[in-house]
Amino acid sequence: MKDRVTALRLPKNDPKVNKIKVTGLKLPPTALPKADKLVEMRRKYEAYLKYETDGHYSTVYLVCLMLGMDKKFAQVLAKATEAPDTTVHDELRFELNDTWGHPFGPQQKIHSLTGGFHGIEEFFTAIKFLYTPNDKIEELGKLLHRFGDTYAHTKIDNLKPDDIKEHINLEKVDDETIKKYIESWQVGSEQTLKSKVEPWVTFFNYYMREYGIDFLENESKQKIIFQGKTLKEALKDIYMPKGTSDFIMYGKDGYTGEHAFADGGYPDMIYLRPNWYFIYVQNLAWLIANKYNLEYSKLDLSLFNKMLDFLKRNQKEKPSMKGIIDYEIAKFLGKKEIYIPVYYANSPRILASVDGIKTNYLQIAKNVLELTKKYIVEQGVPSNNIMVEEINNWINPKINRGGFYVTEAFKIILK
Repeated sequence: MKDRVTALRLPKNDPKVNKIKVTGLKLPPTALPKADKLVEMRRKYEAYLKYETDGHYSTVYLVCLMLGMDKKFAQVLAKATEAPDTTVHDELRFELNDTWGHPFGPQQKIHSLTGGFHGIEEFFTAIKFLYTPNDKIEELGKLLHRFGDTYAHTKIDNLKPDDIKEHINLEKVDDETIKKYIESWQVGSEQTLKSKVEPWVTFFNYYMREYGIDFLENESKQKIIFQGKTLKEALKDIYMPKGTSDFIMYGKDGYTGEHAFADGGYPDMIYLRPNWYFIYVQNLAWLIANKYNLEYSKLDLSLFNKMLDFLKRNQKEKPSMKGIIDYEIAKFLGKKEIYIPVYYANSPRILASVDGIKTNYLQIAKNVLELTKKYIVEQGVPSNNIMVEEINNWINPKINRGGFYVTEAFKIILK
């Protein structure tokens, strides 16, 4: 049978052969919360707002390039992965989406805010990604976004410092307490995604062939097959014996506003849990390599270690990897320019526009620019060989809490 999965390879998603269609991620219309609720959500969120594209767009882009993916398709997949949070028009224009104001279906389906377990959410997202036809780029992007969020949206207090016994609100604590949480997130060696997925290949082949990918979403069908249990319930005791698999996710079924203010935005910060991000990179690479028949061995973990070491040494600045990863991407592409965009919103996206006005994205971009320059100098590039050009758009000025501005992006030019 030509669609049978072997030990290492899943069936190729030839749309002429594979008729499986993904419907699990179709999003129902969602009502908006009341105005006072939106204000409160936004207030809690804005204090720690940072770049989140480093873990989605930039990481996926760099991993794909490392594995040998076609350069143009690598960017297409990276943009699709970032799309639930930000529309990437080009290197200069990163347009904010309304994600934090949609507290129902998208939060569970796309952002993995289920209140469930990391291991199960990661596992099912990986299976859906591997079985989704290759031409369904939008769906594949949503699934890769969700895969990243199964790491980013695990609760910070899954691992507590030894001297902290009760749950505390991290948005209200001092830097010393945050430092304790950073030190407590020293996760050890984990099972790889490969070791988790491959033993189940034959199992999923059979049920996917019988019921299609809807089998993963159809709990009524699952209860018939597994004598009253859903698939997650049937696999839980077997699949989550130890380690990080039982880490709890933020969110819950139904309404959840935690994409806006889960611990003040800290879960999305790579610098807070660098070891956790390092595990994510390895599993992301395995997933992409198997999906697109690329060589996992080409993944350069030493480069990610170097970037993470830089973050650790600059923790006081609460650093983003945006700019840093983009510099490494530019090297892969043979380019001498790196763009630091100023995120913005357009009026049709009402909630994003609130974000764009109340948050000083211009200052955030300036901070990212300075950190990126510092990183580049550490790589042996003399500071006088680093030029910065401010790209202005006088036709379409923006406004934020600091006033009007016309800066669209900063361009780093390497001599």
